[in-house]
Amino acid sequence: MGINHKVIDQKFDEDSVIETDPVLCSKLIVEGKNESARALLSTTKDESYPVLTADTLVFTPSRKIVGKPKNYEHSRELLREFSGATHSVFSTVMISTTEQSLLKTCETKVSFKNMTKEEIEEYVLSEEGVGKAGAYGIHGRAGKYVTNIEGSYTNVVGLPVHETYEILKELNLL
Repeated sequence: MGINHKVIDQKFDEDSVIETDPVLCSKLIVEGKNESARALLSTTKDESYPVLTADTLVFTPSRKIVGKPKNYEHSRELLREFSGATHSVFSTVMISTTEQSLLKTCETKVSFKNMTKEEIEEYVLSEEGVGKAGAYGIHGRAGKYVTNIEGSYTNVVGLPVHETYEILKELNLL
């Protein structure tokens, strides 16, 4: 969107949120990140800058919330569960100023083909899914296993661009 920005290394512990509803969980994480970032800015010359925080999580077919995989075996487990099934990806984006804040959450349904053990192993060992919610990156090699998406592609990539744009407009930041 061509917006100058600065990355703030906020200190919010995402694991402190134990909510089981994916929409509420995503919102609570993003609000915590936003409060943390705003607190860090409060003692600097950047205090009045808008703060954008976002979070993406995956809701498995077995109705569990997952973020980034813990290790290779966790990645294998997730991909086996996604194989031949549809899961949801939720992202919440929040923008705050010193006077106001707004957040939006979106859901995208992602369907995977039936993956062979070899395909799962090859993908896990590629390490492309390391550090990504749900253990895959739709914009990379994993895209060849996705048979359908219903909703925002940019949500699955990690930042729902349309929702971000709408918030920026509503807050008169564009």
